[in-house]
Amino acid sequence: MGTARQKRKPLKSWQDFTSWAQDFSLMQKVLGGFFAVVLLVGLATSFVGTNLARDTIMESARKRLLSDLVTAEVVLQNTQESLELKLRMTADSETLRTLVRYGDMESVARRLTLVCEEKELDFLAIATPEGKVIARAFSEKFNAGSPVSDPIIQAAFRGKGHSGMLLISGERLAEERSTLVHRLPGEHGSRGMVLEAAQPMKAEHQVFAVIYGGILINNGNVIVDRMSRLAFAGDTYGGLPIGFVAIYQGKQAISSTLRGEDGLPLAGFEAAGAIQRNVLVRGESAIELETLTGRDYLSAARPIRDVEGKIVGAIELAQQQKPITSVIDRLVVTFLTVALVGVLLMACITYFLVRWINHPLQLMLNAARRAADGDLTQQVPVIARDEVGELAATFNLMIRNLADSKARLEEWGEELASKIAVQAGALDEAREQVARVQKLASLEKMADGMSHIMAHISDPMGSAAAYDEGAAHNRILIIDHDENTLDICQRSLENEGFEVVTAPTVEDGLCDLQEDFFDVVVADIDMPSMSGKDMLKEIKYRQPDVLVILTAPFKATEEAEEAVKLGAFDYIPKPFGPHQITFMVYTALQTRQAVERTRREHAAQRAEKIFQRLPVAIALADKAHRVVYNNKAFLELASRDGQTPVRGKTFYELFGVDPLEIAKTDGESPRSAWLELKKLGRTAKLYNFKLLEEDLRVLMLLDVTETVKKDQQAEVFRAETLTRAQRVIHQQMRVAQEIAGLLGETTAETKAALFELINLAKETGESR
Repeated sequence: MGTARQKRKPLKSWQDFTSWAQDFSLMQKVLGGFFAVVLLVGLATSFVGTNLARDTIMESARKRLLSDLVTAEVVLQNTQESLELKLRMTADSETLRTLVRYGDMESVARRLTLVCEEKELDFLAIATPEGKVIARAFSEKFNAGSPVSDPIIQAAFRGKGHSGMLLISGERLAEERSTLVHRLPGEHGSRGMVLEAAQPMKAEHQVFAVIYGGILINNGNVIVDRMSRLAFAGDTYGGLPIGFVAIYQGKQAISSTLRGEDGLPLAGFEAAGAIQRNVLVRGESAIELETLTGRDYLSAARPIRDVEGKIVGAIELAQQQKPITSVIDRLVVTFLTVALVGVLLMACITYFLVRWINHPLQLMLNAARRAADGDLTQQVPVIARDEVGELAATFNLMIRNLADSKARLEEWGEELASKIAVQAGALDEAREQVARVQKLASLEKMADGMSHIMAHISDPMGSAAAYDEGAAHNRILIIDHDENTLDICQRSLENEGFEVVTAPTVEDGLCDLQEDFFDVVVADIDMPSMSGKDMLKEIKYRQPDVLVILTAPFKATEEAEEAVKLGAFDYIPKPFGPHQITFMVYTALQTRQAVERTRREHAAQRAEKIFQRLPVAIALADKAHRVVYNNKAFLELASRDGQTPVRGKTFYELFGVDPLEIAKTDGESPRSAWLELKKLGRTAKLYNFKLLEEDLRVLMLLDVTETVKKDQQAEVFRAETLTRAQRVIHQQMRVAQEIAGLLGETTAETKAALFELINLAKETGESR
């Protein structure tokens, strides 16, 4: 009976997956991995490609819609200009002006009606400069109503023709033409959106009347139909227009090409939320998705403003979204189909290729398994002359060599194992002893390095004093193309004791910076040959630590503020007085000195912490060889409890011997000596040197008592190690000669390692 199949555990980690995948054959792994990679790459490519195509198509649709929206605005603008031209031609009619001047208003009204019908106007009238209407189209028996007055007519009264969009009340529209009020949703209580124009009628350069007229947008489809023809060219989708144009008065549509189920134009629907927020409130363009009459549209809208610039409505162009998404859907299906075909094709090719390669490998695997069981008579047929065939031939040669070596390996196995065990133990012991000797020798090198570091512990104070001493001779460079500014700066700063160098061009100033060092550079940011930022960059490139003060005229104030953010110290607006530039230079130098003092204080605090934490005992001694300062390590060495104060005591009182007398030196360079601390029963390595410009000496003591003891033991052990190493080498070389023929290789690496061990032991002994 076969063994029961183990239940597979759930894969919770990568390690579980790799353990599970180990049970598969090489062919299954290659096919599965390659198929997974191809599938993932195909899906990722399809996903990225379709998303990119979708974004590209949608972006193209948005751009086209915005372009068509601009076309719609041009149509509205052309309609306005055409209206203004029609009224100008009517106002210039000599016959009409004669009739008005002679007071024949009935003839004037008939002529206005004729013009109104020819020019496709909704109303046309003539008013006097007092605002009273004296004649209207479609009204031969005119009864004057209330005076008319709006910005367009007022502009014509001043002798200049004008046109634009207006919101006119229902009462006035009823007076202009009684039938117009029926096109408003609320009749007399509502307002209508009117495209109006007015032209003055002059006689002897005097305005004696104004002719005005307009087109009511509400429920008038002439303008929106013209916009739709230009934008959509009559294209349809699913038997319906591909898009529509709508004009809104406020948030309500007053004219559109969108048609309902009865085939009539729709009006009265509200604008989408984005149009109300972005277009009607903020005055911005908007493009969004909306749903009308059960269809999804991609719409774009822009505001309509009246003659005073107020937002009174909006123009909207909308295109059905389904034609766009259908193109995207077809593209997605095409991408997925191509990807699927490619995955299947690559899977087939991979299957046959892996099977072709895997067959000779499977033969070698079977032969290797039988050879592992002890059968070294197996031979693999060499099918091809490629790398796999060469591998099969090499495998056959290896099997023959293994058969020849098996007997000899069995013969020498037991003897080799015993010899290697003995020699490995001896070699490990020798290496451990040599490593201990190297550690003992490294302590003295560490103390030598620390003595040189402590010899220069007072160097930073000397550098700070040198800086303060040179502060009184600060050098100033002035760069300005104005000779008066150069003269004022030079005289005022030289009177304060500064050394001043002037440069009339940026190039001269940069040459001065290249040749000499300066503390402060005062430069005009408005130089003709280079911008302020580039000049600041060049100055900082040559002398990074120099303080740069910029002088800037009013027009370059913003550039100066940007330059300060990029590294300039500050700027002075032009024009400025001598005291201002002097004060600014002093402020810059004092600021740098304050920063340097703070840095020195922080450095001193860090040095004190490091000094106290050093493991080497350090003390400062006066002429009487008394301790005036010490660190924690010195206190632990000199006092038995590690806490008794030692300052003010002589070295003789502390150690029973005076180290400075034993290792006496008058020079400033460190001196070292071995010292027996009789009172403490310790041995120390002594370093002492004189502090620079101080009447004090530094004493450094390194406790080497344990090191000396181990060093003495190491001297005895070194000789034993050398003898043992020689013996191990000779034994190993004999063993190597015996097994060289068996393994077909030498033990050169082992011999080199042993020779290196002997040389290391000899060098250690000589250094001791």
